[in-house]
Amino acid sequence: MKSYIQILGTGTVDVNPSILVHYDGQRGCQRYLFNCGEGTQRICLQNKLKLAKTRNIFLTRVNWECVGGLPGMLLTLADAGTKEIKIFGGENLTHFLTATRGFVMRSTMSVETHEFKEDGMGFNDDNLTILPVFLYPEGLKNIGTSSSFTENLETGTKRTRDSALEEIDSDSTLKYKKEILSLMFNQSQRSDDPKSSNKKRFKIDEDIDAALSIPDEPQDNQTTGSSSGRKSSSSRGNNKDSLRDRRRELFPKRLPKSQPSYTSVAYICKGPDYKGKFDPLAAKALGLKPGRQYSELAKGNSVTAPNGNIIHPHQVLGPSRPGLIFIILDVPSTSYISSLCESPEFVTYQANNGDLQPRIIVHIIGNGVLEDKRYQEWMTKFGPETEHIIANEQYCPQRIIFYNSALSQLKLSKIDEKHFRIPYYSNEPIKQLKSLVNIPKKTSFAVPMMIYQTEPSFKLDNSQLGPVFDHNNPNSEAVNLLESLSDYLKVVEQVKQDVARSHSETKKNKKIPGKDVIVTTLGTGSTLPSKYRNVSSTLITIPNNGFILLDVGEGTLGSMSRHFGPYDEPHGDDQISLESCISDLKCIFVSHMHADHHLGIIRVLRKWNEIHKSVDDATISVFGPTKLWKWVEEYSDVEDFGLSKIKFIDNKDLLFWKQQKGNITGLDSLQDLKSSTGINKVETVAVIHCPNSFGISIEHFDGWKIVYSGDTRPCDDLVRAGKDATLLIHEATFENDLMEEALNKFHSTTEEAVSVGERMNAHTILLTHFSQRYPKVPVFTDDHGKVGISFDLMQVRIGELYKLSKFVKALKVLYTDEGEEANEEVDND
Repeated sequence: MKSYIQILGTGTVDVNPSILVHYDGQRGCQRYLFNCGEGTQRICLQNKLKLAKTRNIFLTRVNWECVGGLPGMLLTLADAGTKEIKIFGGENLTHFLTATRGFVMRSTMSVETHEFKEDGMGFNDDNLTILPVFLYPEGLKNIGTSSSFTENLETGTKRTRDSALEEIDSDSTLKYKKEILSLMFNQSQRSDDPKSSNKKRFKIDEDIDAALSIPDEPQDNQTTGSSSGRKSSSSRGNNKDSLRDRRRELFPKRLPKSQPSYTSVAYICKGPDYKGKFDPLAAKALGLKPGRQYSELAKGNSVTAPNGNIIHPHQVLGPSRPGLIFIILDVPSTSYISSLCESPEFVTYQANNGDLQPRIIVHIIGNGVLEDKRYQEWMTKFGPETEHIIANEQYCPQRIIFYNSALSQLKLSKIDEKHFRIPYYSNEPIKQLKSLVNIPKKTSFAVPMMIYQTEPSFKLDNSQLGPVFDHNNPNSEAVNLLESLSDYLKVVEQVKQDVARSHSETKKNKKIPGKDVIVTTLGTGSTLPSKYRNVSSTLITIPNNGFILLDVGEGTLGSMSRHFGPYDEPHGDDQISLESCISDLKCIFVSHMHADHHLGIIRVLRKWNEIHKSVDDATISVFGPTKLWKWVEEYSDVEDFGLSKIKFIDNKDLLFWKQQKGNITGLDSLQDLKSSTGINKVETVAVIHCPNSFGISIEHFDGWKIVYSGDTRPCDDLVRAGKDATLLIHEATFENDLMEEALNKFHSTTEEAVSVGERMNAHTILLTHFSQRYPKVPVFTDDHGKVGISFDLMQVRIGELYKLSKFVKALKVLYTDEGEEANEEVDND
C-alpha cells in the first residue's frame, strides 16, 4: 500500500489550511480531507488533484475558516460522480449544511453528518482509526475537555459520555435537521443511466431548479423543531412527488435555532498495522512451493506443507509493525492552550515509546500560539523524530498559490501595469521559525502541495511543489516565459501607441461622468473556480464615497487581498489598502443564489464586522434574494459575523417597474446608502436565468450609471432600465457557436451580450462571467470599438474604459497558441 499526507492550504490570504490524506492500495483508493475552507477546491483544480475518491471529510471547527468551501465542494463531488460523502465534526455541523438547502441540492449523492458530541464515537475503516479530541477556550472548560465516549486507539478503553454535551442539542432537533439533509442529498433519485452525460446534466439542472423554486415562506401553520409524529421521507420510498412535497413542506421553515460552538476538534490518526514482509526463501526451506499457499501465508493464514507439517505465518513473515500515527491539530488562539495541555489523550503519544510516536503533527494555529511557552513545552514532549508542520499566516510565506492566474496577470501587465496590477505576494514569512529557540528542531512551515510519504517508507516528497512566483527575479520561470513571448511584446508596443493616440482624442471630447470611479473585476469565471479565473465578483470604487460589491463568489476576500496587498498597507498607486476598502464597504449586491455568486459573502461580512464591531451605529447594506437573507440568518446561529449590523433589502423591493409606479415604501436603509455614497437611484431587474435572478442599475448624482446583468439571457427589461448607461457589465458565458447551450442554461453568448449593450446605448460594455472552458479570453469575431474583456484583478477607471477595446489586438496574439490548454477545463454550469 502507498499512503501519504499532502498539505493543501497553509493559511495564505486566499486559501485556508487544509490537508488531504491519500491511501492507494489493492482494495482501492481513498482520500480523506481535513477542513475545507474557501479556496480548497481551487487549489485542487490548480494542481490537478482529483477529489472524486474522497469519501470522508473531517472538520476541526464548524466556522467559515474550516467549512467555507464545503458547499461548493459537495456540488462538485456530486457532479463528478461521487455517490456518498460522510462529514465528521463538532456541534452545529448538521445545522451548517442544512442551512444551505436553498441553493445546495443533489439527488445523485447522499451526505451523512456525524457530530462527535452527538454519537460519541471515533472513526474507523480499513485505512484509518481516528480519535477526536475536544479542545475548548478558557472559560468553557466546564463543558468537557475531550471527546465523549471515545475509545483510545491503543487500549480500547472507553470514557463516559459527558452529560453537559448531551444537553446542548436535543435528539429530536438533530433528527429533524438530518431529515432535511436527507432531502437535500437524495441518492435514490439519481438517473437510471449514470453513463449518460445528457441525463446527468438534466438531473443537475433539475436539482438546482428544485432548490430555488421552493417558496420562501412556509405554506402551512406547522412549527419547526421536531419531526415526531411526521411520516419520514424514507418511508415514502422513492416517489418523486412525495419527495418534492416534503421539501416544499420543510425547506421554507426556519431551522430550530442553535448557538455558536467554540469547540476545536483535534484528530489523532493511526494507519493500519502492517504484517511483516513475506520471505520466499524461508517458505521454500520449509518445503512450500510458490502459489496459493504463499498467498495464504501472506494474508496471515496457516497452511499444510506437502510433508504434513503445519506452517504458520510467523515462520515466513518478517516482524510486523504498528501503523503510522499522525495528528491534525487546530488551536485558534492562546485561550485553547490550557485545554490542550490538560487533555489526557495526548499523553500516551508523548511517552518515550517509538511505536506510539506520531511521525507528523500538522499544527493549524492562530497568531501568538507558537510563541506561547506552554505550547512550546507541549510540543517538545513528543519524540525527537516527530515532524512538526506549522500552518499559520505569519510563519508561512504569502506566496502566490494560483500560479497560472498570476502568470497571466504578469503577461497582461506589459499592456498596462496600472490596469493589470501584479498580485501581492511575499516569498518570505513575516516571522521566522528559527527565532523560536524552544520549539523542536524538526519544525518547518507548511508549503502547499508538500507530501509526507507514510508508506512504504516515511520521507518528505517535494516533487509536486509548483514553481515559486517571483517577477522580480530575472532567472525565475515566470520572467523567462514572459521574455520568450517576442511576438506578443511587439504587439504590446503597438497597442500602447494606439492607446496614447486615443487618449489625445478623448481629451478633446466632453468630460466623462464619473471618470474616476474604479471598476475592479475580482472574479470573472462561471460555475466553479479555475486555474485562471475565480468565480463572480466585481468591486466598484466611488471616490470619497465608499465601495460596492456586485456578487461575491467564493474567494472574493482572497482576491481583494491579492489586489490591495497587506491588510493595512496599500499595494498599488491608488493608495487604497484592504483595511480601508473593507472598512468603507457600503453595499453588497447578490444577483441570485447559485453558489458561484454568493459563497464569499460570509468571509467579507465577518472581516467588515471585525473592523466595525465596536461601532454601535455602523451598518452595511445587502441586496439579494429572500433566500440569501434566510441563509445568512441561519448561519449566524453557527458563527457571529455581525448579522445585527446588516440592513437587508430584498431585490424584489427595488424592481424598476415598481419604482416607476411609486410602489417603493419603507426602504430607510436605501436612503442611508444613498446619502453615504451619493447614489441617486438603485433599480433591480428580474432577469432570465434561475428563479429570483436579478440585474441592477446604479445611478449617481455625478451623472454616471453602471448596469450589471448578473446571469441572464438577453433581457428587454434590462435594456430599458439600463438606457444610456455609462458602463454595462454583462455576462458572456458562451461563445457564439454555442447558442444551444446558452439557451438551455439561460446564459448569453458574446455577441448577445454586446447586442444588449448596443440596444441600451451603453457608452462601454465590459464582458465577464466566462465559461471555464475558456479560462483566458473569449473569441471575438471583430474588435468592437466599445467592448472590453475582463480578467481577474483587472482595474480600470470609467474615464479610461476606452482603452479596453484597444487591448484586444494584443490579447489575440497572446492567447492564439494557448487554446488547446483551455479545453482541459470543463464547464458544468
